[in-house]
Amino acid sequence: MIEIWQCHARTVAAFFDIQTQWRVTEVHGALWLGLDYSGVDVALRRGGYDDVDFADLQLMERAAIDAFVGR
Repeated sequence: MIEIWQCHARTVAAFFDIQTQWRVTEVHGALWLGLDYSGVDVALRRGGYDDVDFADLQLMERAAIDAFVGR
């Protein structure tokens, strides 16, 4: 279990809600390209995440890609 500060809870929840919006290709294994921003926009609007800072999601996206490729 990890602790999430309350000020980041909505962003983390939004990030989990957009987890199906990844662009992935197959080149000698999975290559994670990043999030599909048009899909992310729809998911955030329909999920009621108007208060989430998109730049914070991009920061999490970059960290996730680094983790996926083992950096």
